[in-house]
Amino acid sequence: MQLLALVLYNADGRVRRLDFQPGALNIVTGQSGTGKSALLTIVEYCLGRSTNLVPVGPISDTVVWYGCLWQLNTSGDQAFVARPRPAGHNASTTVAMLEFGSNLDIPPLEALRGNTDSRQLRHQLGRRIGIEENQIERGPWSLRNALEANIGHAALLCFQTQSEVASQSLLFHRMGEEGIDQALKDSIPYFLGALAPDEARKRAQLRDAKRTLSRLEAEYERALRIVETIDVELSALHAEALTVGLVTALPEPDRLSLVRALQAARSAPAGPVTYAETPEQQSRRHALEDQRDELRKTLRGVMENRSLLLNEHRAANEYVTALSQQESRLTALNLVPSAASDGGSLDHSSRECPACGSHLEHADPTAEVLGRSLEELRVQVGTLTGARPSQRQSLESLDLEAAELREHLRVAESALQDLQRANRIQEESGAEGRDFTRGRIDAILARLAVVDDASLEVIRQQLESARSFVAELGADLDDENRREQLTSRLVAVGRDIKRFAERLGLEHSDDDVRLDLSRLTIVADTDSGPARLSRIGSAKNWVGYHLATHLALHGYFVRQSRPVPRFLMLDQPTQAHYPAENDNSSGLPSEDADRLAVRAMFELMYDAVQDLAPDFQVIVCDHADLPENWFQEAVRERWRNGAALIPAEWLL
Repeated sequence: MQLLALVLYNADGRVRRLDFQPGALNIVTGQSGTGKSALLTIVEYCLGRSTNLVPVGPISDTVVWYGCLWQLNTSGDQAFVARPRPAGHNASTTVAMLEFGSNLDIPPLEALRGNTDSRQLRHQLGRRIGIEENQIERGPWSLRNALEANIGHAALLCFQTQSEVASQSLLFHRMGEEGIDQALKDSIPYFLGALAPDEARKRAQLRDAKRTLSRLEAEYERALRIVETIDVELSALHAEALTVGLVTALPEPDRLSLVRALQAARSAPAGPVTYAETPEQQSRRHALEDQRDELRKTLRGVMENRSLLLNEHRAANEYVTALSQQESRLTALNLVPSAASDGGSLDHSSRECPACGSHLEHADPTAEVLGRSLEELRVQVGTLTGARPSQRQSLESLDLEAAELREHLRVAESALQDLQRANRIQEESGAEGRDFTRGRIDAILARLAVVDDASLEVIRQQLESARSFVAELGADLDDENRREQLTSRLVAVGRDIKRFAERLGLEHSDDDVRLDLSRLTIVADTDSGPARLSRIGSAKNWVGYHLATHLALHGYFVRQSRPVPRFLMLDQPTQAHYPAENDNSSGLPSEDADRLAVRAMFELMYDAVQDLAPDFQVIVCDHADLPENWFQEAVRERWRNGAALIPAEWLL
């Protein structure tokens, strides 16, 4: 795919056409501000880029449609692409016009119409130059979707703007934009031929095949386990079906008779099922009932004893209260001296009056009687009070015994309830039990279908086939082989980069030079270690390595018939050698060294095109205008002394 013509349409129908020669060096030379740099932007726009980056000014003011006529191959197939200027103040549009044919004429303005969008434009052009349907995996742990390489990715290898061609950090077009560097890393291996176009499809097939293999392995292991246990399961299932009345007893059961009986049980009407208690169940129930009754009787006795003890305790408390009140009265009257005050017993023969303290001729017997009564009351109160701790201990013992009895009673009653509940469930769930057993019969008989010799052999053959398919795909998609394929191609490209660098006299060209795809840069392997392009000084070296890299890549693309457009478009590659405006106006560097360097660059481009002719085209927009005949023959446009991309009459 090479550029035959670039066409600009004015609103009044006038056309500005620039013709280019395929398989040759094409030079557009001129002064600054004449529109040279806009050519690259227009061509990229006509390859399907949605954003129109044409500078605001005469071009954007006067051009309403942009067009490119492409030669698709050496057989004469052509494509005409036209893109309208974005409407209003918009910077982008997806509208496009695309026509295919042979010996196409440039259509007039009135014939231009949008018949596709930019995505379909890229898709159609990519298919015409050989970009097959493809998917590039982003890695097993990547969250990004698989990438499909298209002509938009290939075009990144075909352009070098003025700011890119002399950059020490940006080797490829638009590499500084978000996501473009990763797209280049993913797509360049495909364009080099290190990735098969169907690799992503094969990787998806490999994932599916591994899942199928895992399923078959599990199925085969399950079948082998079924073979080992099926007879036991059939016997147990027959016993269960016998219990619910679905089958009758077999005299000498074997696998065949068990299977036949179970198959008949799936649809046969169920017989009556009687859930009578077994002798063991009956004995158990009676024992639980006797235990429950005995516990209840014992608990009643304990509670009666506790009630009696509480009543006795209550009566004793009332009596002690009465005695204490009487003692308090006698003591409060202070009629009898306290024994505690004298340190001894009471003296009941005192001749002093207890009321007034006067001397009596004869002792008053009232004091003696009162004293004895008080002592008796105190003895009785002490006796009753000392008995209280024993009563409390008896109550606590009875409470503990009652709690234990209640727990035993609860356990016995719970066991009886469980037994009754089980009998009730058996009585109520006869039909449900039969249905459940029928379901188990269906499930086990279905599993039985995979354990015969023929079924096992089928699974084994499927398993072997899946293993062979996984191994075959794994060999095709071997990551080590993929890395070797990519490395081999990068080494071939690196040889040409070194050869071109030596011809331009670049620094480190004596060392091995390679393209580092992981960092998208040039690396020179020096004796002191790797030197990346960002560590190599001088704009001359940066431009030189850019030129050498892209010429080497396109040489490989052409020789290996890879689906990349067969052109390279460079903007201002000699800018490092034109420091002054007078040099720009004349087209000749003032210094001999600069003149030699510029001529060496153009000679390299010229010779590279000649070596690959007619399959490669280089378009250079530059200030240089060398006097050599081969250079002058390559000049397609010369924009000096008022000449420019936009004709002066369009600006009137």
